[in-house]
Amino acid sequence: MKDQKEYAVTMRTISKGKYQFRQKYPDPLLSTPDKIVLKVATVVLTKKTSQAWQQARTILKNKIDAKMSVSRISSITLEQLKEHYFEYLDKQDKINKDSKYQSHYIYKSHINIFLREKDVDPSTIIENLNTPYFKRYFDKMLETKSWSYTNVRRAALWNMFDFGLGYGYLNFNPLQNFRLRKLETPQSELDLNIEDKYLTDDEYHRLLAEFKKRGRNDYVDFIQFLYYMGLRVGEGGSLKTKDIVKVNDKYYANINGTLIKKHKGNSKRGEFKKKPGAKSDSSNRQVYLPPEAAKIYKRHDLGRKFLFTKKTTKNAVEANSVNRYLKRIAPYAGIDPDKLTSHIFRHTHVSKLAEQGVPLEMIKKRVGHSDSKITEEIYYHITGKARTDFEHQIDAFSKNSKFE
Repeated sequence: MKDQKEYAVTMRTISKGKYQFRQKYPDPLLSTPDKIVLKVATVVLTKKTSQAWQQARTILKNKIDAKMSVSRISSITLEQLKEHYFEYLDKQDKINKDSKYQSHYIYKSHINIFLREKDVDPSTIIENLNTPYFKRYFDKMLETKSWSYTNVRRAALWNMFDFGLGYGYLNFNPLQNFRLRKLETPQSELDLNIEDKYLTDDEYHRLLAEFKKRGRNDYVDFIQFLYYMGLRVGEGGSLKTKDIVKVNDKYYANINGTLIKKHKGNSKRGEFKKKPGAKSDSSNRQVYLPPEAAKIYKRHDLGRKFLFTKKTTKNAVEANSVNRYLKRIAPYAGIDPDKLTSHIFRHTHVSKLAEQGVPLEMIKKRVGHSDSKITEEIYYHITGKARTDFEHQIDAFSKNSKFE
């Protein structure tokens, strides 16, 4: 589009002392010789003098030149691709209002961090990047960051490049054939046995006592509810009053969603929402509330947006806040902080049902696990331990009853 028409710069008043200058230009990717698709570049200035007009023309020209350069695929930079990708994610969030707010926010954060690193130049032409470049980058990152955190960075960049490839900004995805190096499993993880996946009765009560000591009955009730119900934190946090139904004087929870946080722009602040649909098909289920769980529900049935809210902020209770608090008070409860995550109450629920002799398939159905290795490991460990204890009791019985 060498002989493209240059459109006039126009101006409109936004508010007192704020003036928006605008200039149309043909979209380099969507326009064809038969059809011109126009976009608008804008800049806001505080004056409308002749000097301001000249400044606006210069700024708009630079903006349009940068956009037009994208049509030459080989010249697109990391920063330019980021702008297009973020614009795409923002549009997706508006269209799919209950979709991937949280993952989009996380991807944006990782991409911004990547572009701010001292060894990364945002003006780098992406066509000049290759697999060895990213291998060196991620190997260095793994020296100070966990594998899971590093893998999120890889996924964020991979998705940005895949977007660029799909929309014609790139000829190839430089991370297409890249595989993140697996780390050796730390000895501490190898030493973590199945009994560290759930709490004993004593540990459970010590933990609740520490929360109560700090005046956090909001967490006490929420944790007990997870424990009684076998819920994921996101499932429990997303519950609303209407999700609890009463049938023949018994209460049931309809588990049909999870808690997400809709971030505004790049801000860490955001609004909590319930994303319809639980983690998997088996996760969408109806769960019976035992009497103690029903009492907790009635205490929190106060007509708020979510059934469980934090005492301090009145926001929904989410996994990050639960995990932070657990790590903080673990030493005071005499529990290894590495053992405590928000999943442990769900796992403890499985262990208690296994102790009661509940069949594995019924447990899986209750906790929404159609196929879970950890659920099976806990179940077989508990039932195996019960069998061993039973055999010891038989030994003692036979020994004490021996006739000579």
